Amino acid sequence: MRLKWVWLFVIMLLLAGCQPSYWVLEKDRLDEVTDIKMYVNDLQMHDDVKGYQVFTISEGKKMVVVSLGSSENDKQLEMSDVKFSSKETVVTVKRKPAPKANEKNPYILIGLDKIEGDLIVQDETGDRFEETDYQQ
Repeated sequence: MRLKWVWLFVIMLLLAGCQPSYWVLEKDRLDEVTDIKMYVNDLQMHDDVKGYQVFTISEGKKMVVVSLGSSENDKQLEMSDVKFSSKETVVTVKRKPAPKANEKNPYILIGLDKIEGDLIVQDETGDRFEETDYQQ
């Protein structure tokens, strides 16, 4: 009987370690992150900005805002994958047709527990996004 409890405990530890270390913040929760809300508003006013910007949010976690620019306002971004290694963190997004063009500059809000090494933001074909030079 005691062995069953030990195995249960081991399985629980393994499952806890399998939790995703990234998430997508819903756009209707943008009010929770003031600096990022200001940046997203700027993206809609300066719709030629394409790339990504990293913000530090609560407890040292990071928020990566990826934008497509107005040339792709008929698209939307969807999270594809995040891979971590000691040398780099690779964030991959997918471009999809938008049901309707409701943003001048389409964007996605990706939360990361941490960034290991260099940050690479790319689409599924391997095309990389450049970091924007946004200043608060």
